[in-house]
Amino acid sequence: MTAQWKKHAREMMAGKWWLLAGILIVFTALNTIPQVISPPIDPDTVPTTNQSILSFVSVVLSLLIAPLSIGWSWIAQDVSRGGKPVISTMFAPFRNNYVKHVLAPFLMGLFIFLWSLLLVIPGIIKAFSYSLTYYVLRDNPELTALEAITESRRLMDGHKMEAFKLVLSFIGWFFVGLFTLFIGFLFIYPYFSTTYATFYDSIQKEHRPEPQYMTDHSSDVPTGF
Repeated sequence: MTAQWKKHAREMMAGKWWLLAGILIVFTALNTIPQVISPPIDPDTVPTTNQSILSFVSVVLSLLIAPLSIGWSWIAQDVSRGGKPVISTMFAPFRNNYVKHVLAPFLMGLFIFLWSLLLVIPGIIKAFSYSLTYYVLRDNPELTALEAITESRRLMDGHKMEAFKLVLSFIGWFFVGLFTLFIGFLFIYPYFSTTYATFYDSIQKEHRPEPQYMTDHSSDVPTGF
């Protein structure tokens, strides 16, 4: 199945590689803002008041822009379903249900962290369990953040090994990205994101034999908290 998902992703990305790379540049630039603000702190010294304030602002800002990751997933979801990548889709989670779209990644990160305190492996397993949450939020806007996480867990039941194998199949590509000084990731990451969105749709078909998908979700903004 992994080969089929990757093949589908490549077919859907035909003629869209450069546009996706451009959107990824914007996505990456916006996500680096908190790191730029955060000051370097020496663990052997007591941070100054300004350093503490900047560190706090950096953490808060990271939470506030967390919906960008949801928006990127939605762009990949559009491409996987035959739609066009539209940069405005990346900001759709900010326009409606903003609090829910901040809460979802926060809860996911918190739960994964707590599971990781037990052992690394449980944390990785839970990361896979929650990995469909952003797509669920798109297709089921009536769900709360916690309900979307729960639905992701339900969908991933029996599919976590498939997800692991899918990620593993990109290891070689990730090394290519490193060897090209991260430039290769401009094309590798959209490829991976679109493939993972295809993986989600494949699982959905098992639960919903005849799903009705729109081909273009560029203006499809979820409503309701």
